[in-house]
Amino acid sequence: MNMMHRVMFSLAIVIGGWTCAAQQVTIPFQQIAHDEQMIAALPPPGGELFSNLSSSSSFPAAPKPFAAGGDGFIAPASPIESRTADGKYFLFNGMNLGMAVLDVEMTQRCIANHSCREGNPLMPSSHAGQLSINFAFVCYSSFVSYRLKKRGPTLWWLTPTIGITAHSVGVTTSIMHN
Repeated sequence: MNMMHRVMFSLAIVIGGWTCAAQQVTIPFQQIAHDEQMIAALPPPGGELFSNLSSSSSFPAAPKPFAAGGDGFIAPASPIESRTADGKYFLFNGMNLGMAVLDVEMTQRCIANHSCREGNPLMPSSHAGQLSINFAFVCYSSFVSYRLKKRGPTLWWLTPTIGITAHSVGVTTSIMHN
């Protein structure tokens, strides 16, 4: 095991230890129960929930969702106009994942033929190691892309495009050496 593998392994152990320590934190259930009681004691806004009792059905209609307006009044919430995870999001991130897997498979084929080696010195040469590292990068790239798209529709496509481009170079190099 070389020095870089030891460092990565140590970081994984440290981060895993932090997550285990975070899972052992006590939750103040008394405060949660107190907050639930306070919310349950609040009357419904405007009494709209019980205004439909005189209708033909024996049950009241479901209340409409509410959102606070800028003038302090409560108004019905507007429907969601655009989705964050739409077809374009899945297309770009799916291409990123597909190119990552194709890059690993072509690199492994090239290594098996003894016609090339892995060009990234930080990448392990084993098949499982390369897949796990690439899946981690694709997941992180998809997460960053999702967060950027949720904030605004400007640069969300940048992270999957960088991954697609990098893996396209790897696939092209593998094809040239086979």
